[in-house]
Amino acid sequence: MVLVIRSRLKLMFFSLLSIGTVAYADVSERDADDYFEFLARANNYSPLEHAGSHGTIGIGIGLGLAGYETPSNSEAMRELWRGSGKAAEENKTPEGRLYIPRLQVHKGLPWSVDVGMGLGQDRLTGANLMSAYSQWTIFEGFALPALALRGGYNRLMGLASTDSSSVTVDAVASLGFLRIFTVYGSYGAGRHQSQVRLGETFGTSLVMDGTSEGKIDRVMFRRSKSLGMQLQILPPFCVATIESKQTGDGPVSMLAKISAGM
Repeated sequence: MVLVIRSRLKLMFFSLLSIGTVAYADVSERDADDYFEFLARANNYSPLEHAGSHGTIGIGIGLGLAGYETPSNSEAMRELWRGSGKAAEENKTPEGRLYIPRLQVHKGLPWSVDVGMGLGQDRLTGANLMSAYSQWTIFEGFALPALALRGGYNRLMGLASTDSSSVTVDAVASLGFLRIFTVYGSYGAGRHQSQVRLGETFGTSLVMDGTSEGKIDRVMFRRSKSLGMQLQILPPFCVATIESKQTGDGPVSMLAKISAGM
């Protein structure tokens, strides 16, 4: 009798454990979509610069911070956006917003062309966000708006189960006033390509559509828009910038930067 009861209790325990594991491992289509939309927002780089050219002697370096709203209750975020070798309690989805610091540099070239790069890192996972851009100032004049075209390439690296890259094109306009303020805005579009690897072969327990392993590939085209303001703290060598940026119909991302240079 005791052996029968013990056997039934053991069967009940493993049944509950199996149910819990399946509930955790399964990724719904909506969950995957939320994760891909988050990747598009995080990978949609902005140099936090106006439309005017910095000129051939222009060069600057800045420290920035970007805040992105994360998907709520996302199994994909818990499993994929995690740090290698970290304690289980640290590998959880950040609630609210995820803040990523960035190092940003720009350099002015002849023909009213500027180029720049950005490097960011998530402190929990060590994932790197690398970006590069080129901007051509089409028109600028004293007390007149400046107009520019900007193209960028962005890539997320360092996550064992996720690859993501973006190619973006933006039209940028800006206007300076009172000699220390510059407001700017941009409108553009981007091609965001991401891949998530599933299954034990790839080091994750996530599965989808009843499969034990495989890949989810997604290519998305999203419009984006931004509005920002620059303040010259110590003209013309120190500038503070704040910007709001929206990708697609997703939540607004907030970005800020303090830079030194010309």
